[in-house]
Amino acid sequence: MRIGDHYASPSMFRDIFVTSISPPSSGMRLSIKSQYSRTPFTRVRSGFRSSSDKGAIWRARAITCSSVRYSMRSCASFLMRSRILRVICRRTQENSSLQRKSKLRISSPIIRHEEISARSGMVVAQHVSAAEIGVEVMQRGGNAVDAAITTAFATGVLLPIWNGISGGGVMTVHMENGDGGTVDFGMQAPGLAHADMYELEDSLDVQGPSRRYSWSKVKNNANTDGYTSIAIPGTVAGLTTALEKWGTIDLDQAVAPAVKLAREGFLLSRTTALAMADKHALLSRFPNTAEVYLNNGSPLVAGAHFVQTEHAETLERLGRVGASDMYGGETGARIAEDVEANGGYLRLSDFEQYKPIVSELPLSGTYRGLSVSGVSGPCAGPTVFEILNILDQFDLAGMGHGSVEFLHTLIEAVKLAAVDRFTFMGDPAVYGFPIDVLADVEYAKSRAVQVDPSQASEFDAGDPWSFAGMERPADFPSPAGSAADEGTTSLTTADKNGNMVALTQTNLAYSGVVNPGVGVMMNDAMGWSAPMPGTVNSIAPFARALNNMTPVILHDNGRAVMAIGGSGGRKIWPAVVQSIVNRVDFGMSLQEAVERPRIHVESDDPTVDPRFGDDVLVELANMGHRVELPPREFTLWPFSEPNGIITEDGELKSGINPQTKPTHAAGY
Repeated sequence: MRIGDHYASPSMFRDIFVTSISPPSSGMRLSIKSQYSRTPFTRVRSGFRSSSDKGAIWRARAITCSSVRYSMRSCASFLMRSRILRVICRRTQENSSLQRKSKLRISSPIIRHEEISARSGMVVAQHVSAAEIGVEVMQRGGNAVDAAITTAFATGVLLPIWNGISGGGVMTVHMENGDGGTVDFGMQAPGLAHADMYELEDSLDVQGPSRRYSWSKVKNNANTDGYTSIAIPGTVAGLTTALEKWGTIDLDQAVAPAVKLAREGFLLSRTTALAMADKHALLSRFPNTAEVYLNNGSPLVAGAHFVQTEHAETLERLGRVGASDMYGGETGARIAEDVEANGGYLRLSDFEQYKPIVSELPLSGTYRGLSVSGVSGPCAGPTVFEILNILDQFDLAGMGHGSVEFLHTLIEAVKLAAVDRFTFMGDPAVYGFPIDVLADVEYAKSRAVQVDPSQASEFDAGDPWSFAGMERPADFPSPAGSAADEGTTSLTTADKNGNMVALTQTNLAYSGVVNPGVGVMMNDAMGWSAPMPGTVNSIAPFARALNNMTPVILHDNGRAVMAIGGSGGRKIWPAVVQSIVNRVDFGMSLQEAVERPRIHVESDDPTVDPRFGDDVLVELANMGHRVELPPREFTLWPFSEPNGIITEDGELKSGINPQTKPTHAAGY
């Protein structure tokens, strides 16, 4: 039996698989889980105690050589080798049938994709039509920024629950003439927002694998569902600002393909249809939303012809009027009026004060001699830089990709940066933390020395204040963490002149609200903020909450050589780091770099792709890591979906990892 293997009985339509192994310090414990019952088998001395599944009692027992007492090493060892341990699952009436099928092997539905190469221009986006639209812009003479902005508007129509003009994002731009920079168009809390605005429940909302930084649950999910979850959108301000600063086409040209898609409709992708069906109850709550996103009350199916007439009219008006249509004009007024009428906090004055943050000097650093540029502020840019700076102190290439030493070092580096992230990061304009110090090389060195090469550690936050020449204020807020948003899209563009863009935008998990006369799915960005007061990421008027986006560009002697970003909430920043490491340290093609097995870890337990191999997983557990394995329910990919573009030998080459979103690359 291998960790992650399925043992299935076709007659029962059930299977089990190993989901985790715990380190020796916590005793011998295996988790073997039924995929459909979602209830783990718990080991009890010489056997396993099972749960019932719709009245059918499952039993599993371990057949071992002798003793019922095992160390972690021997436990994992016999688990890996079927000659020592056979796990027998049986239903009372079908024992013999299941035993005959117990060696059935089922492969993981992980599809490998080939890179494409081009010389004149390339777009990687999370929908094929969006990628094609971006390339057409460059074929007509537009540059990488024109393509990125046009693609972003189109993606907002094609994947409207995950991004759009009602959301926010960040982007990093490299212009060959040196005139690049970043734009932070993250969403802001409304002016009426305050730290005690939501009624809290007694239980905790554990976000991902980071138990130390959990939040209180909000009653009725008021911070993530409906009108009370909507924050000030930033997408229109950010995209139009970038187009004016670095682009060559007019706004009406940039929105035209999106207008056509929304008005004429398109075939709904399988993954988008599944995501909508999963939120059927939320979409049904609001009549205007149901009219657009449901079919007579039922979920839209894959291949349905999806039309967004009001969305098209809004985009067309935006192209004609400009960003002011959203920020004080007709569209902003319609949104604010509907939100206020339904008990939300957003007002027209919130739109009128919004400004994106443009920086001509992006967050900068180096990794293995390459220059790295990204976005600062309450996003994942500083965290990615801290991880890279820590890893730069180790010879990863010498360790070998996928080795126990490599994975242990990677896990510990991410944990160190994650603890700093959740302890110090929020809106610096509100809480005053010098956020860029987390990207300081000397600070990273002080963290790197804490990595014990022989065992896993539980880290405390560092002291970045001293590296900024400051003392930590006595009243600095407590740690907060960040939300595990479900949405987000990522795109990258590159043109024949050496210009590159990495752009990430999101609606989070979306509020479910489509305002009448606007036709756009609204964000639920209030869910990004800690709902309780007194933390570094608590709600405050006009605060930009901590988000997970981190579009990055790498340079070699001033020339852009790689643009990378990803979708997938809190899983984005570890994935972007690993994609960079795979490319830079191990010389992989970008396609291989984004598809290779990965880990995800924050402050506690690492989730490890079982493709690294059984022996590696066992050794990680022996080092004290409480190894979690990703679920085999592939309705939601358990890792981020990074994508990007590199330049190599005069060509542009793609890297895509389409697992839940239909990512494609297009070039010419």
